[in-house]
Amino acid sequence: MNDHTTAERRLKTDIHYKNSLRRDLVDSFRQMHVWQEKLNGIQNKRKEKKLVRTVQRYQDFIDDMRSFLSPLLDEIEEAIKEEMSFSEDEIKEFKKEVKEEIELASEARTAYQKAKEATENAEGKKLEKEELVQLRDVYSKAWRAFRLEKHKLEEAEQELKSEKVDRKIFARELKRIHVERHFIKEM
Repeated sequence: MNDHTTAERRLKTDIHYKNSLRRDLVDSFRQMHVWQEKLNGIQNKRKEKKLVRTVQRYQDFIDDMRSFLSPLLDEIEEAIKEEMSFSEDEIKEFKKEVKEEIELASEARTAYQKAKEATENAEGKKLEKEELVQLRDVYSKAWRAFRLEKHKLEEAEQELKSEKVDRKIFARELKRIHVERHFIKEM
Protein backbone atom coordinates (compact mmCIF):
# COMPACT_ATOMS: atom_id res chain seq x y z
CA MET A 1 0.00 0.00 0.00
CA ASN A 2 1.30 3.43 -0.89
CA ASP A 3 0.97 5.75 2.09
CA HIS A 4 1.70 8.97 0.23
CA THR A 5 0.44 10.55 -2.94
CA THR A 6 2.78 11.95 -5.57
CA ALA A 7 2.00 15.50 -4.43
CA GLU A 8 2.87 14.63 -0.82
CA ARG A 9 6.16 13.04 -1.85
CA ARG A 10 7.06 16.01 -4.07
CA LEU A 11 6.19 18.40 -1.25
CA LYS A 12 8.31 16.47 1.24
CA THR A 13 11.20 16.50 -1.25
CA ASP A 14 10.81 20.26 -1.67
CA ILE A 15 10.76 20.70 2.10
CA HIS A 16 13.93 18.64 2.41
CA TYR A 17 15.59 20.74 -0.30
CA LYS A 18 14.50 23.96 1.41
CA ASN A 19 15.85 22.73 4.74
CA SER A 20 19.21 21.86 3.20
CA LEU A 21 19.38 25.34 1.62
CA ARG A 22 18.52 26.90 4.95
CA ARG A 23 21.29 24.92 6.67
CA ASP A 24 23.76 26.07 3.99
CA LEU A 25 22.61 29.65 4.50
CA VAL A 26 23.02 29.43 8.27
CA ASP A 27 26.46 27.83 7.95
CA SER A 28 27.55 30.48 5.45
CA PHE A 29 26.24 33.24 7.68
CA ARG A 30 28.07 31.76 10.67
CA GLN A 31 31.32 31.45 8.68
CA MET A 32 30.99 35.02 7.43
CA HIS A 33 30.67 36.25 11.02
CA VAL A 34 33.74 34.24 12.05
CA TRP A 35 35.73 35.89 9.25
CA GLN A 36 34.38 39.33 10.16
CA GLU A 37 35.57 38.79 13.73
CA LYS A 38 38.94 37.72 12.40
CA LEU A 39 39.00 40.80 10.20
CA ASN A 40 38.58 43.07 13.23
CA GLY A 41 41.73 41.69 14.86
CA ILE A 42 43.98 41.43 11.78
CA GLN A 43 47.01 43.73 11.48
CA ASN A 44 48.44 42.67 8.10
CA LYS A 45 47.06 44.85 5.24
CA ARG A 46 47.52 42.18 2.55
CA LYS A 47 45.68 39.52 4.58
CA GLU A 48 43.06 42.11 5.46
CA LYS A 49 42.32 42.84 1.77
CA LYS A 50 42.13 39.14 1.02
CA LEU A 51 39.75 38.55 3.93
CA VAL A 52 37.62 41.56 2.95
CA ARG A 53 37.18 40.05 -0.54
CA THR A 54 36.26 36.68 1.00
CA VAL A 55 33.73 38.27 3.34
CA GLN A 56 32.25 40.21 0.41
CA ARG A 57 32.01 37.02 -1.66
CA TYR A 58 30.21 35.29 1.19
CA GLN A 59 27.92 38.28 1.63
CA ASP A 60 27.01 38.12 -2.07
CA PHE A 61 26.45 34.37 -1.78
CA ILE A 62 24.19 34.89 1.25
CA ASP A 63 22.23 37.60 -0.55
CA ASP A 64 21.73 35.29 -3.55
CA MET A 65 20.59 32.47 -1.27
CA ARG A 66 18.15 34.77 0.53
CA SER A 67 16.69 36.01 -2.75
CA PHE A 68 16.30 32.39 -3.90
CA LEU A 69 14.98 31.04 -0.60
CA SER A 70 12.30 33.69 -0.10
CA PRO A 71 10.13 32.72 -3.12
CA LEU A 72 10.79 29.06 -2.38
CA LEU A 73 9.30 29.55 1.09
CA ASP A 74 6.20 31.14 -0.47
CA GLU A 75 5.85 28.30 -2.94
CA ILE A 76 6.19 25.61 -0.29
CA GLU A 77 3.79 27.40 2.03
CA GLU A 78 1.13 27.49 -0.69
CA ALA A 79 1.70 23.83 -1.52
CA ILE A 80 1.40 22.89 2.17
CA LYS A 81 -1.82 24.85 2.53
CA GLU A 82 -3.27 23.12 -0.52
CA GLU A 83 -2.12 19.71 0.71
CA MET A 84 -3.43 20.28 4.24
CA SER A 85 -6.88 21.27 3.01
CA PHE A 86 -6.84 18.29 0.69
CA SER A 87 -5.69 16.11 3.55
CA GLU A 88 -8.49 17.39 5.78
CA ASP A 89 -11.05 16.29 3.21
CA GLU A 90 -9.21 13.05 2.79
CA ILE A 91 -9.16 12.48 6.55
CA LYS A 92 -12.92 13.01 6.69
CA GLU A 93 -13.32 10.57 3.83
CA PHE A 94 -11.10 8.03 5.58
CA LYS A 95 -13.06 8.40 8.81
CA LYS A 96 -16.23 7.72 6.85
CA GLU A 97 -14.60 4.69 5.19
CA VAL A 98 -13.37 3.41 8.54
CA LYS A 99 -16.86 3.72 9.99
CA GLU A 100 -18.30 1.78 7.02
CA GLU A 101 -15.57 -0.84 7.31
CA ILE A 102 -16.30 -1.26 11.02
CA GLU A 103 -19.98 -1.79 10.28
CA LEU A 104 -19.21 -4.34 7.54
CA ALA A 105 -16.70 -6.12 9.76
CA SER A 106 -19.28 -6.23 12.54
CA GLU A 107 -21.87 -7.73 10.17
CA ALA A 108 -19.36 -10.28 8.88
CA ARG A 109 -18.36 -11.15 12.46
CA THR A 110 -22.03 -11.67 13.40
CA ALA A 111 -22.65 -13.87 10.36
CA TYR A 112 -19.51 -15.83 11.18
CA GLN A 113 -20.62 -16.36 14.78
CA LYS A 114 -24.10 -17.52 13.68
CA ALA A 115 -22.65 -19.90 11.12
CA LYS A 116 -20.18 -21.26 13.68
CA GLU A 117 -22.91 -21.80 16.28
CA ALA A 118 -25.16 -23.46 13.71
CA THR A 119 -22.33 -25.77 12.67
CA GLU A 120 -21.54 -26.67 16.28
CA ASN A 121 -25.22 -27.28 17.07
CA ALA A 122 -25.64 -29.35 13.89
CA GLU A 123 -22.70 -31.64 14.67
CA GLY A 124 -24.64 -33.43 17.41
CA LYS A 125 -27.67 -33.90 15.20
CA LYS A 126 -27.80 -35.97 12.12
CA LEU A 127 -28.04 -33.67 9.15
CA GLU A 128 -28.27 -34.56 5.60
CA LYS A 129 -25.08 -34.33 3.64
CA GLU A 130 -26.35 -31.42 1.55
CA GLU A 131 -27.39 -29.38 4.61
CA LEU A 132 -23.99 -29.94 6.22
CA VAL A 133 -22.15 -28.87 3.04
CA GLN A 134 -24.37 -25.81 2.73
CA LEU A 135 -23.82 -24.87 6.39
CA ARG A 136 -20.05 -25.23 6.10
CA ASP A 137 -20.11 -23.21 2.89
CA VAL A 138 -21.94 -20.36 4.66
CA TYR A 139 -19.48 -20.63 7.54
CA SER A 140 -16.43 -20.41 5.25
CA LYS A 141 -17.91 -17.48 3.28
CA ALA A 142 -18.60 -15.59 6.50
CA TRP A 143 -15.07 -16.32 7.72
CA ARG A 144 -13.53 -15.03 4.46
CA ALA A 145 -15.73 -11.92 4.55
CA PHE A 146 -14.73 -11.30 8.15
CA ARG A 147 -11.01 -11.66 7.32
CA LEU A 148 -11.34 -9.45 4.23
CA GLU A 149 -13.18 -6.73 6.13
CA LYS A 150 -10.65 -6.91 8.94
CA HIS A 151 -7.82 -6.42 6.42
CA LYS A 152 -9.61 -3.48 4.75
CA LEU A 153 -10.22 -1.92 8.16
CA GLU A 154 -6.54 -2.21 9.07
CA GLU A 155 -5.54 -0.59 5.75
CA ALA A 156 -7.96 2.29 6.27
CA GLU A 157 -6.71 2.83 9.83
CA GLN A 158 -3.07 2.88 8.63
CA GLU A 159 -3.92 5.44 5.94
CA LEU A 160 -5.73 7.57 8.51
CA LYS A 161 -2.69 7.47 10.82
CA SER A 162 -0.45 8.39 7.87
CA GLU A 163 -2.64 11.39 7.05
CA LYS A 164 -2.57 12.58 10.67
CA VAL A 165 1.23 12.30 10.76
CA ASP A 166 1.51 14.20 7.47
CA ARG A 167 -0.81 16.87 8.82
CA LYS A 168 1.43 17.32 11.89
CA ILE A 169 4.56 17.44 9.73
CA PHE A 170 3.06 20.04 7.42
CA ALA A 171 1.75 22.17 10.29
CA ARG A 172 5.19 22.12 11.92
CA GLU A 173 6.77 23.05 8.57
CA LEU A 174 4.42 26.03 8.20
CA LYS A 175 5.58 27.31 11.58
CA ARG A 176 9.20 26.76 10.55
CA ILE A 177 8.63 28.70 7.31
CA HIS A 178 7.39 31.70 9.28
CA VAL A 179 10.46 31.54 11.52
CA GLU A 180 12.72 31.25 8.47
CA ARG A 181 11.11 34.30 6.87
CA HIS A 182 11.86 36.27 10.02
CA PHE A 183 15.42 34.92 10.04
CA ILE A 184 15.96 35.91 6.40
CA LYS A 185 14.67 39.44 7.02
CA GLU A 186 16.91 39.86 10.08
CA MET A 187 20.11 38.79 8.30
